[in-house]
Amino acid sequence: MACGCYVYAIVPQGAPIPPRLGGFGGPLTTVPCRALAAAISVVGASEVPPAPENLLRHEAIVEALRRHGPALPVRFGTVLPSLDAVVRALAERYALLTADMDRLADKIEFDIAVLWDPTHAVAAQRRDAEAPDLAAAALGPGTRYLSARLAAQRREDVLRSRAVALARALDAELLGAALESRHHVLPTPRLAVTAAYLLPGARAGAFREAFASARRAHAGERLLLSGPWPPYSFVTAATEACHPPPRTGANGGQAADAATVWPYGG
Repeated sequence: MACGCYVYAIVPQGAPIPPRLGGFGGPLTTVPCRALAAAISVVGASEVPPAPENLLRHEAIVEALRRHGPALPVRFGTVLPSLDAVVRALAERYALLTADMDRLADKIEFDIAVLWDPTHAVAAQRRDAEAPDLAAAALGPGTRYLSARLAAQRREDVLRSRAVALARALDAELLGAALESRHHVLPTPRLAVTAAYLLPGARAGAFREAFASARRAHAGERLLLSGPWPPYSFVTAATEACHPPPRTGANGGQAADAATVWPYGG
């Protein structure tokens, strides 16, 4: 059976592994590269299935490492084929990793999801379009198809415009308690915005208060808060990939070569 190195986090070299902290396949250990190290365990397969219990276990291990010192979280399912591949990945991204360690090691992330009823958001536009739609019904099938496509595009434009305005409003209400934000606008018609906010741990209470105020201000939508989490959404590789916030899914977990883009972050 092929083996691989499952990577949980990037830590300073010499960082302690919490006692009795076991990973997938066996105990945790570290693989050093200059001033950094990867916290890993050896697994007996090229991937770890993205089952809920595995996602929770990965998250718990990252949290345990961060309680004992600085640590950059690595995306669930990251498996490199050998110890040498881990060292190469650390060496090739050393400057990015050390910069992110300085910037993020003591930070946390809160995630927000905004649910809405898309029919309410486009109700006025739909009423304005009813008369033209009735007229188009008397035309040929090709014209009716094009008219329907145009109406659907207009509805999409209305939803996206309102979702962008909502994301900007959330920033105005929440960035006083946070340092940075990342957004994914309209991932589905019913999910208006997903957002991640970066902040020092000491500001967690202030951020929760700001969120409670924002939720009251947007009573027409359903705002959901989760966290605090490790700052998955703000590591450089994740930002460059423009990925959505983590923990609702996972990558395929295929064993990667060190030449692959280092998959730390969410």
